[in-house]
Amino acid sequence: MASTSEQVVELLKRQQSFIVEAGAGAGKTRTLVDALSYLLSHEASSFLSTNQKLVCVTYTNVAANEIKSRINRDPLVRVSTIHEFLWSVIAPFQAELRDLIVELNAAAVGSKKIEGLNLTGMPIEYWQFPRKYERGKIGHDDVIDLSSRLFAKYPKVSRLLADRYPVIFVDEYQDTNPRTIDLLLDHVLAKNPGRVTVGLFGDYMQQIYNTGVGRVERDDLEVVQKVENFRCSLSVISVLNHLRPELKQVVGGNNSQGSARFVYMRNGNGDAAAVAEIREELVREGWSESSSKVLMLTRRGIADSLEWPQLLAAYQARSSFGVDNLMTREDEFGEFFASIEELAAAFDAQRFGDFLAMRGRSGVRILQHDDKTAVVNQMTKLNQLRENSSVGEVVDFVVQDGLLRKPRRLQALEDRIELAEDPERSERDSVFLSSLRDIPYLEIIKFEQYLNNETPFSTNHGVKGEEYEDVLVVLDDRLWNQYKFESVLAGDTSKTQYQRSLNLFYVSCSRAKKNLVVLALSPMGVSAVDGAKRIFGEDMVREIG
Repeated sequence: MASTSEQVVELLKRQQSFIVEAGAGAGKTRTLVDALSYLLSHEASSFLSTNQKLVCVTYTNVAANEIKSRINRDPLVRVSTIHEFLWSVIAPFQAELRDLIVELNAAAVGSKKIEGLNLTGMPIEYWQFPRKYERGKIGHDDVIDLSSRLFAKYPKVSRLLADRYPVIFVDEYQDTNPRTIDLLLDHVLAKNPGRVTVGLFGDYMQQIYNTGVGRVERDDLEVVQKVENFRCSLSVISVLNHLRPELKQVVGGNNSQGSARFVYMRNGNGDAAAVAEIREELVREGWSESSSKVLMLTRRGIADSLEWPQLLAAYQARSSFGVDNLMTREDEFGEFFASIEELAAAFDAQRFGDFLAMRGRSGVRILQHDDKTAVVNQMTKLNQLRENSSVGEVVDFVVQDGLLRKPRRLQALEDRIELAEDPERSERDSVFLSSLRDIPYLEIIKFEQYLNNETPFSTNHGVKGEEYEDVLVVLDDRLWNQYKFESVLAGDTSKTQYQRSLNLFYVSCSRAKKNLVVLALSPMGVSAVDGAKRIFGEDMVREIG
């Protein structure tokens, strides 16, 4: 039987559009790269003579960079995220975009409508922030919306796209916006027969974002199913096959035997202590921190295990975007906390060049022996405060002793609170600042370790496409009502969360190359425990607590 890559090549020769369904660990990216490599080696001269390119759209920049590296960044292939690609296609149609935006604004209601919107002569630009129609700025979601409308209203756009890109690949198609898939299939493919080939690569079972299209079933797309699993051990493959009986994966290479176990709490009331206990047990078995991963559903679970719950709570209380800003260091303290920790790390590691450079940015120059003595005393004091005092005490010391300059955004926050020109906002800011200053600074240290990937913890959603030697998956249905993993184990398809939970559980378990342990902290009924025994094997299920 022909390999998956050989099947895809035959389809490309026939200009037949297709879907490659690749289960976990099946080598989807390898098949995609093989297809690109075939086209580059056999069709490059044709593309060059007609000034055409291949295009491969990805879900993330990380995925785009991975594919670029595998094809040696060949200039005949345009690899980018879907938003970047679509914007490059529609950006030249400035007049049409202005008309569409005016139409959308006219149909808006309430505060979303901009009265008297006039875009005459104004360039329309895509930026990484919320839309500002009055300034001609469109955001992330607008690119998809405007592209869909533009292709539907102006057929010439799809013809021009087909002329420029005769082959279009979509990586992780299941997580792609439905309107994007419809745009490519209903407008580009359907309206340009024989002129363009579309290839979708992914796995509908690995759809873990609500905005994704999920399964695509079309008569004009031929399905190529990959059944090999090159990543996971035999024990983990067995679990995956029980979770997904319609796709029985087979060993793809020199897969190890490995192990897969399920552990649940007797009282169904597990917490961070239970996670720590299991982790200690696994370390004694030989698991390594550097090659293992602990997957949890939410940041709250991670914060509890890594001991920064008050920090998370302060940012959650601040605003709906508070935690996101914390994670991306886009608030008043993010870069400041990082700088404090970098300063302490450089001093402790005796990286004095880095240390002096950071101090120099604060306007401090160390010239004499007495200066060095003072610095040693300062850093000794700082380390004592970091370990034993509050955020407020550390921040005050760092600023007042001139270790680092106070960030302008932090000063602006304090000024806004003091001036109280907007009393309601000033009060919210004051409550946030007060609660943050009272938190033990030790939580900042632990949070920075997490953010810098110095711990094995991650969210389930954050490891898509990755793999680790050993994986501990922590289930806790109390954390997020969008998921109910108990229903997956029990096979209760009546629960609205079932499919979403099954997909995420499948993705999480399939990150393990060798050993997998699933720890259920929340209550598991009899049917769920029986289901675990069916999936993992009766001898591989254990009760604790």
